Amino acid sequence: MLHKEKENYLIFTDLDGTLLDHDTYSFAYANEMISYLKSNNIPLIIITSKTKQETLKLINKLQINFPFIVENGAGIFIPNKEGYEQITMGKTYKEVLDFFNTYKKEFKIKGFFDMSEEEISSLTGLDIEDAKLAKKRDFCEPFIIEDESKINTLKHLSLKKGFDIVKGGRFYHLISKNQDKANALIKLQKIYEKQSNKEYKTIALGDGANDTTMLDNVDIPILIRKFDGTFIDYARKDLIKTKEIGPLGWNETLKGILCK
Repeated sequence: MLHKEKENYLIFTDLDGTLLDHDTYSFAYANEMISYLKSNNIPLIIITSKTKQETLKLINKLQINFPFIVENGAGIFIPNKEGYEQITMGKTYKEVLDFFNTYKKEFKIKGFFDMSEEEISSLTGLDIEDAKLAKKRDFCEPFIIEDESKINTLKHLSLKKGFDIVKGGRFYHLISKNQDKANALIKLQKIYEKQSNKEYKTIALGDGANDTTMLDNVDIPILIRKFDGTFIDYARKDLIKTKEIGPLGWNETLKGILCK
């Protein structure tokens, strides 16, 4: 039986355009609430399209030691004495690349595997070292497509083969079917509740189309205003929309919820 005393929160956050500034990749505007979460031992769980290696670099900067979810829900990493326990939620990277390579000429798509670090750097604004980390993938493949009108046809083909395609902030992502941020979030929440015998209230923050299933499955969904001042097309009755963009909106909205 789960017991409920004071509210126990799990915070799930997207990175690019949410906790990190879209242009600078800085989390400086969110430092106030990052410090608050750390000092109150409230889990700050990164849930991102980034790779394990990219996320570890950021976790080191943030100085946190909580589980994290990478590549759009494909892998969960939980800290332990040996480093991290890995939970795989979908197909292998080799299987993803096999499908990708079958259709890349026909649909004129180009993934990170076929891009140089310089090209990834140019498309993302990452420096070369971070672009190298972005190429070190374990589960799924970000890509661009020459003719976006063909994306639905490619998605249909991917679903037939056990894959799916989701749209992130800058790229499309070829992932495993039924693999998304929500499934990984729910699994990790159950792990927390089983291990601690507590009930948790969940908060999720995101700005992209690939964040919507995550926002669907938490108690408090927060939609972050994008760098251009707009929001993605997403609605939920109790949805909270930030006034400010990116990490500034992230900080102010969490502060309003947790520091009443």
